[in-house]
Amino acid sequence: MLFKYLRPERVDVVERLEIRFTQPGALNDPFELRPRLESLAPEAEALAHFSTTPVDFEPILRQAYSMLPEEHRSRLSFEDAAGAFKSFMDTDLGRSSVSAGLLWFLRSMRDMAPPICGSIYDVLNRNAGILSLTEVPDDVVMWAHYADSHRGILIGFDERHAFFNRRRSENDEFYFLRRVVYADLPPAPSVLALDGNALFVSKAAKWAYEREWRMLAPLRDAKRYVEAAGDTVYLYSIPPDAIVSIVIGARAAATLARNLSA
Repeated sequence: MLFKYLRPERVDVVERLEIRFTQPGALNDPFELRPRLESLAPEAEALAHFSTTPVDFEPILRQAYSMLPEEHRSRLSFEDAAGAFKSFMDTDLGRSSVSAGLLWFLRSMRDMAPPICGSIYDVLNRNAGILSLTEVPDDVVMWAHYADSHRGILIGFDERHAFFNRRRSENDEFYFLRRVVYADLPPAPSVLALDGNALFVSKAAKWAYEREWRMLAPLRDAKRYVEAAGDTVYLYSIPPDAIVSIVIGARAAATLARNLSA
């Protein structure tokens, strides 16, 4: 089984069979799903390929040549201009000049990394919801943090239920459970190094005690949403047979037990 700690007011999960998938911006860890990148492009790799891979400059030269005034083009043919450029590029100065330009461009990609990371987070926050579950049913810290100091409930789910296994393709990031990986990872060298696991199911090592599993779903697929305390809560239908147990907190009100047994 996998488990969900809930505050007492969230007894509606059982009563209405609706559960929240939470936007990244509403998670308790403000650093979640915020990718950390050194650059948009890996500098060392790009420079290494540049030094060994021939570059076809002809399309760029043709475009530049077409922008010259007619009087200049009448005195210098494209073939002569291209030949002069090729001769220059065969020199150490030519090659180093282009390498320096490429390096400048790649370094500018570093400056672009933070706003791009922010844009990725904003897109996720508008479009993706996360259901967080845990392997641990008896952690006193989680009972305190997520179940209102033991006044709430713990729901046990059958992780083998079809509800948790609806992945539509190998490239689909939605509708299937994944175990969260806990590690204090350095920034990714480039956006190309990011994958679904690195982005969606990686957390800092300090959260390892939660032993979390999670499933993502598009917010557009929610059954309904409600506004609560300035937050939009997206609710999804859950099959009754996916729930296999309910544990009531040690400090729960007597009315909570009566409501659940009714």
